[in-house]
Amino acid sequence: MDLGLSMRDQIEAALSAAVDRGVAPAMALGVITSEGERHRWFAGQVQAERVGAPAGPETIFDLASLTKPITTLLWALRLIEAGAISLETPIGERVAVKDAALGATPLWRLLNHTTGLAAHRPYFERWGAEALRAGDFAACRAAILDEINGSSLLDAPGAVERYSDLGFLILEQALAAADAPMADRWPTLPGHGLDAIHFRPSLSTPPEFKAHVAPTERCPWRGRWLQGEVHDDNCWTLGGVGGHAGAFGTLDAVLNVAQGYLQTWLGQGAPLGISSELMALTCERRWMHSEGTRVLGWDTPSPGGSSAGDRVHPGAIGHLGFTGTSLWLDPARAVAVVLLTNRVSPSRDNIEIRRFRPVIHDMCWGWIDERRG
Repeated sequence: MDLGLSMRDQIEAALSAAVDRGVAPAMALGVITSEGERHRWFAGQVQAERVGAPAGPETIFDLASLTKPITTLLWALRLIEAGAISLETPIGERVAVKDAALGATPLWRLLNHTTGLAAHRPYFERWGAEALRAGDFAACRAAILDEINGSSLLDAPGAVERYSDLGFLILEQALAAADAPMADRWPTLPGHGLDAIHFRPSLSTPPEFKAHVAPTERCPWRGRWLQGEVHDDNCWTLGGVGGHAGAFGTLDAVLNVAQGYLQTWLGQGAPLGISSELMALTCERRWMHSEGTRVLGWDTPSPGGSSAGDRVHPGAIGHLGFTGTSLWLDPARAVAVVLLTNRVSPSRDNIEIRRFRPVIHDMCWGWIDERRG
């Protein structure tokens, strides 16, 4: 089979050039087929300020909101498969939310971000200093979740699609009420050691793993480079585990999950413990708001300008992460593409990733099509 080395070299050059112009200090890009054939590229350095060992297969990235599809969505689907919850379960049956309309809203609206909840609240501004001072994350977590559960909706359920971290923190509580706390449930994904998905790698993994974690921001309020502790301010204040953020993983760890989802979607078994029927249901476009792009737990390509590029199949699904991560599943090509970066290092103000993502994805889709000729 023609390996398409010319285009492969172009992809490698594009990653290196992106590092040189400051898109991110470290990058990892992977393509995996449903059969498990994988291709990987790496660029940049692991340590802060672009020094140290080159990024490579052992580099661990803060996955940011890829936590949502990789852990929280998968957890929800496994509980649905087991009959512990259903998509129609009212939120109020699992979580003591204050807003009556939110309590009557089915769980599936948390998954497609149509509850009417706010997108984000800076809870860390109130509780982060206390967590830093006393290290009492349990108290801060309880206080923050109490505030979230007391939130009033900004819009009626179903009126708008608004991507909401608050919604996934409520979903996490609903799942825990039917199962166990999230911190007790992970990692339970394919892989082990460096190929596993981890929360709080500076605490939950062997000490030598920390040296492999790509640093994120020089955090102004925590007063240090973040390496092995979650970048998301609210998630850190919650103790490093959240339904919306907190997961860390290598490129291979994320590719393992991507392949599992892809195989399930294509009817090639149930490696993640969910059926192809449930996976297909999750991806149905009927869940999308009339002016939105989200199905259950996933986004779809935005018309006229997707981060997945212009050559992505319209039937694809994917998700982004604030630290510069992304995962796209393309069933028409039977492949997944994963991009991991630490673009928030040294500062979240760097938004060059927005221009880079569609370009590198189009190069991947073109390379895949060229190889299959």
